[in-house]
Amino acid sequence: MLDLYNNKYDRQTLKDYIYAVSLIEILKTQTIDVTFAVRYILNKNYQINDCDQNITINDVLKYQPHIKYDNLQKALHDYNSDDDSIDDFETVSNRK
Repeated sequence: MLDLYNNKYDRQTLKDYIYAVSLIEILKTQTIDVTFAVRYILNKNYQINDCDQNITINDVLKYQPHIKYDNLQKALHDYNSDDDSIDDFETVSNRK
């Protein structure tokens, strides 16, 4: 299991464990980029916990101050889920 409060993890590690940790905890403890915020943190496909389903754009901006509003809006507008190979929960959970 990842120790989000005491370690920083790279994008791939966070992606690999996306279903094993809370998205809000990733948002609060890790440094992520705008693409990760759009593809995972704000993506309903990954929001399996009740607290994660309430994450807003404002939360992303609050906990990731290096992400600018305009960049986040553009990334949300340009995002196409068909560009991703979104793994289902069972596939990801069976990896570890």
